[in-house]
Amino acid sequence: MSPTPSDQKAHFWLRDEDRSTERRTALTPKNAKLLIEKGFSVTVEKSEKRVCTNEDYEAVGCALAEPRSWVDAPKETVILGLKELAETPDKLPHRMIHFAHIYKDQTGWEKEMARFVNGEGLLYDIEFLTNENGRRVAAFGYWAGWMGAALGAFRLLERRAGRNEITKGVSPFESQQAIIDRLKALAEEGEGDLPTAIVIGAKGRSGTGASECLEAIGMTVTKWDIEETRILDRRALLSHDMMVNCVLMFGPGLLLANKTHLAAEGAKMKVISDVSCDPFSDFNPLPIYNAPTSWDAPVIEVAKNGLGDAVEVTSIDNLPSLLPAQAAEEFSDQFITSLLRFDDGIEWKNAKAKFEEVRAKANL
Repeated sequence: MSPTPSDQKAHFWLRDEDRSTERRTALTPKNAKLLIEKGFSVTVEKSEKRVCTNEDYEAVGCALAEPRSWVDAPKETVILGLKELAETPDKLPHRMIHFAHIYKDQTGWEKEMARFVNGEGLLYDIEFLTNENGRRVAAFGYWAGWMGAALGAFRLLERRAGRNEITKGVSPFESQQAIIDRLKALAEEGEGDLPTAIVIGAKGRSGTGASECLEAIGMTVTKWDIEETRILDRRALLSHDMMVNCVLMFGPGLLLANKTHLAAEGAKMKVISDVSCDPFSDFNPLPIYNAPTSWDAPVIEVAKNGLGDAVEVTSIDNLPSLLPAQAAEEFSDQFITSLLRFDDGIEWKNAKAKFEEVRAKANL
């Protein structure tokens, strides 16, 4: 007896990422094999930048396709990716899974929603795939925090050592240990005590990663979370040499610092790593820059502090791609449980409800 359409497992189509610097993947070959063994179909677009090779996917039974051929895939195909889409096509008829960054009134959110509505498609935003407790089922948070802290520390320590390397650009690192070794070497070049750092949102995934990175190289870390930011002691905050912000705001209520605060008497902040990277949102707690920084230009100067030293920001919105293999493996291992119960699990229902909520908000 042949299965009815409702019994058939989904056909996942892993797309090649539009962003040239995105080397991570939501689905590793190991977990693609699990899907196939459970009756799902998996097509993988060829990619020269993805950290997992085309041959590795083919070896576990995935069908290979050309980059961006998903646009012509059958409508019932489920398109899986990580980062936002290119501006074409105008209409999106598929069910799509990725981080869209449009649910908090970011610039262009209504236009992006219209692409789905006009194409009769559906977005399952990974950020809003949550379980019955409201917790995300998969996230890159730890590695984002770890890598964001590493870049901030790199810039701070090289300034202390009289160097100027990171401003020329960054590329993926060989390993976590290689980064720690490089930072420790930089720390030894400078004189005096190591700079101080503060992590905001220290109890979350990102904050945990940030704190562990900084502690691994011997820096003293002040850890703040909701309790410490409810009534903000900004003078204490800005008395540190570096801040790593890991707080993702979904509404108003937290202003960490603006340019006036940074320049106030006694403020000694030199480097800010904004891991949350939400400059296009009205709820951004660090309204001191207008757009994310990039791999080519990872650091920008935004102000002078109270001592007349430059205050620099690094805010790259795909930080885990700088450690792509470790980040992708951990994420895919978190995510596979949800993919195996597509689209019956509570996380898929929650994500669909969020899509409908934002669609109504946009009057579409």
